[in-house]
Amino acid sequence: MRIKSIAAALAIVGALSLGTPFPLSGAQAEPASAKGWSSIAVGASHSLAVKNDGTVWQWGEIAIYSGAEEGETVLSALVPEQVSGLTDVIAVAGGQIHSLALREDGTVWSWGGNHDGELGDGTDKSRTVPAQVAGLTDVVAIEADWIRSFAVKKDGTVWGWGGFYYRDSEGTVRNASVPTQLNGLSDVVSISSGYGSFVALKKDGTVWQYLEQLTQIPNVVNMVQVAVGSQYTYGLDTDGTVWYWGSNGEGMSNGVSMADGSAARKLEGATGVAAIQASAGGPLLLKKDGTVWASGTNAGGQLGNGSFQSSDTLVRVTGLKKMTKIAAHGIGFRSMAIRADGTLWSWGAPYLGDGTKWNGKIPVAIASYPNETIEQDPYFVEVNGSYLRMDQPPISQDGRILVPLRAIFEAMGATVEWNSAASTITAEKGSLTIRLTVGEKTAWVNGQKLAIDVPPAIVNNSALVPVRFISESLGAKTDWDASSKTVIIVSGE
Repeated sequence: MRIKSIAAALAIVGALSLGTPFPLSGAQAEPASAKGWSSIAVGASHSLAVKNDGTVWQWGEIAIYSGAEEGETVLSALVPEQVSGLTDVIAVAGGQIHSLALREDGTVWSWGGNHDGELGDGTDKSRTVPAQVAGLTDVVAIEADWIRSFAVKKDGTVWGWGGFYYRDSEGTVRNASVPTQLNGLSDVVSISSGYGSFVALKKDGTVWQYLEQLTQIPNVVNMVQVAVGSQYTYGLDTDGTVWYWGSNGEGMSNGVSMADGSAARKLEGATGVAAIQASAGGPLLLKKDGTVWASGTNAGGQLGNGSFQSSDTLVRVTGLKKMTKIAAHGIGFRSMAIRADGTLWSWGAPYLGDGTKWNGKIPVAIASYPNETIEQDPYFVEVNGSYLRMDQPPISQDGRILVPLRAIFEAMGATVEWNSAASTITAEKGSLTIRLTVGEKTAWVNGQKLAIDVPPAIVNNSALVPVRFISESLGAKTDWDASSKTVIIVSGE
C-alpha cells in the first residue's frame, strides 16, 4: 500500500509500534492549521492574535460603549476566545476598546467600542460582532490607537476614521466616522500611532508626522519600520540600528516635542535589530539573532526581565530565543512575541492570556489549543534557512539529538511508503531511496547498508532519527548551534 502523506504513514507507524488506538487522540488530531500563531497585536487592555488557520482570537478586558442611553458593557476573557465570523485574516490591530482585522482580500473588519466612530460605520453604536468597514479595498496595513483607526492602501494612500478631526475641502473641521483619506500622504508603506501622535513611513525611507499639518521628521532617513511610544517615536534603519525622537502628542508642534526638542539620535545598544515596536514605557526590539530586548519604564513588567524596575539601557527579555515577531503598543504596558515554532509568549500588564489577570514580569506561553504542551527551551530545526514547525520537536537521547523524520523529509521534498508486513518506512527523493525498519539500528540507502547510532524512536506518534542519519542519508550538510539548541540542515542540492 502506497501512502503519499508522510504524516499518515508515520501515524500508522506509531499506532502499530505502540498499540496506540487509531485515530489519534483529540489533542494530537488537532488540525495542523489550527496550531500555532501567525500574527499578534496589543491594545490598551486587550490582546489579539491570528492562528495559522486565519481565525482571530482575543482576550483581556474590553469596555463596550453602546451609546449614552444604553450604558457600558465590559467583556472580559482570561484566555484566548475566538472572534466569530472572521477567517483568512493576516493582520490585527487593537485600540483602547476597539479592534481591527485585515483579511487576505484587502478588506478591513472592525468590532468593539464605537463612541467616537472608530468602527468606521458612520454611527456611534458599539458591537461585539465584526463587520466590514465599507469603502476600503486593497488595504495592506492597519493601525489603531485610543479612539482612532487607520489603513494604508496598496496605492500608498492613508485613510483614517474615529476620534480625530480633519479639514474638508471647504475648510470645515469634521470628525471622521467613516474612512477618510488623509490629504498629502502618498507612497506610504506603514504607519504607527498613539498618544496623539501619528507617523507614516514612505517608500523612500522618510518619516512624516500628521498632526495639524503634515511634517517630515528632519534628519530621519533610510527607515524600514516606525513605532510610536508614549514619549518617543522609534525608527529602524536599514543597517539594523534604531533612532528615536520626541513623540509625545501633548506639547507636540509641527513634529517637534516641546518636552524634548533634541534632534533624532541613535538608541544606544540597538544593533542587529530586525523589528521594532514600542509600549507606553519604551522600545521593544527584536534582534536578528531571535532575542528580544526592551528599555524604559517598567510599570507593568513589560521589560520582561523578572522585575518591575525601570531601565535606561536595553535589557534582554528573559527566556526568549528564536523569536520571529513582536508586538506592543504605545498606549499599553504589555508585550508579546511569536517564536519560530509558532508558539506565543506574553508579558507585562494584566490579562496575559494564560488564565491570570495579574501583571507578568517574565514571558508566559499562550496555548493555541486545549492541553497544548509548550516547551520553555526546546530544540529547533532549520532547513535551508527556514525553521520547521513540528508536532513533535527534537529530543536528546543518550547524548544524541533525535529529529522528526517526517518533518525533515517533507521539508526536503521526499515521499514515503509504509510496508505494514515488514514494518518499514521507505522514503524516495529523485534517484535516492532510503529504507528504515522500526526498532532496528540499520538503514538502507540505495541498497547500501548504513548503521544508525540509535534506532528510530516513536514519540507521540512521530518517528525520530539521529541527526547524523539525515546528513549521511540525504547528502545534506548538518551543523549544530549549541547556544540556541538548533540543528541546521542545508540541502546538498
